[in-house]
Amino acid sequence: MNAYTTLGFTVTIDPTVSYSGYFNARNQSIILRKSGDTIYHEMGHFLAFVAGNVDKRSDFASIYNEEKGKYAGTNTNYVTQNASEYFAESFKDYTLNASALQKSRPKTYQAIVSALSNVTSQQINKLKLAYGPIWNQN
Repeated sequence: MNAYTTLGFTVTIDPTVSYSGYFNARNQSIILRKSGDTIYHEMGHFLAFVAGNVDKRSDFASIYNEEKGKYAGTNTNYVTQNASEYFAESFKDYTLNASALQKSRPKTYQAIVSALSNVTSQQINKLKLAYGPIWNQN
């Protein structure tokens, strides 16, 4: 995603951290324990943030409640614990096999496509204006 670098976000690999991955909007970063497909999950958190916190909206909450039971991947309890984790993992699924996501969880697939379409130059500039003062303090 061009928005990631445009907004000054970074990715760091730190084998000493206790978690697989962590997205931090305030610090403009993703920290991973090791390289691998966890990056796609963390980029899902980034997408949700950049697209306007879509994972926290009521329309996505409805999709989450309707389709979370159809999630058939690993770590089900973690992934389905809330809409934010579900969105992030669904972005990973979209990245790795969009057609499978579209077949198994079509509304979730459409929510990801919609979020991606919300990442425009105008939206990026809006984020720079809103968060720039916070980011410049770091």
